[in-house]
Amino acid sequence: MVDPISIPEAAESLKLSSARVRALISQGQLPAEKIGHRWLIERGAVEQRRRSRSPRGRRFTAQNAWALLLLASEEDPLKLDPSVRSRLRRALALEGLAALAPRLRDRSQVATYKAHPGEIPYVLEDKTLVPSGINAAAAMGIGLLASREADGYLAQSQLQRFVDEHALSPAGIDGKVRLRVVPDSAWQNLTGRSIAPPAAVALDLADEPDPRSKAAGEKLIRQIDRRQTRLKGR
Repeated sequence: MVDPISIPEAAESLKLSSARVRALISQGQLPAEKIGHRWLIERGAVEQRRRSRSPRGRRFTAQNAWALLLLASEEDPLKLDPSVRSRLRRALALEGLAALAPRLRDRSQVATYKAHPGEIPYVLEDKTLVPSGINAAAAMGIGLLASREADGYLAQSQLQRFVDEHALSPAGIDGKVRLRVVPDSAWQNLTGRSIAPPAAVALDLADEPDPRSKAAGEKLIRQIDRRQTRLKGR
């Protein structure tokens, strides 16, 4: 790791509590490595986050965030007002997915859990979970392999049932089950999917602390933005 800093140093730089920085690490939003009993964070990642904390424009609502992610994935959102569709397409064409990423954070709330290692396959087989991140990579032809971990989107109304059924317990940074909880009002476009929309998978991979996953996500985002540029030119 290049030029690592401690959690308290990162917290001071970002004007956040140490607990919030730990949560960002747990959510994959800050690349970090555990050495002994200490977590160390890349200084460059902290500086990048500090500079990008005030994105232009307001955050999209969960509904509009998912509509935009589907449009970026060249899919058609359900029940979307034509004027909203036009506005989202314009934002995507003018700014691109990479620049819009900070405004799409409200697509879900991320929670991490511990699970018995033998339960992970059953977590992934649960049809109410829509795999994302590294668990969706293989289906998209991305050369990444998950290792006893689960990452996916889940409707808010399914969360308690899911946690109880799979005997999950809340965890911090070391949790192997990452549930990205989506408001029920925005879930309609995810119902019955085998994996999350490619644009969402790309953003989730790009947020991973693992360098290979992060690089794969950033590459996919660039591919999506290049497609949008070509569409804009037609």
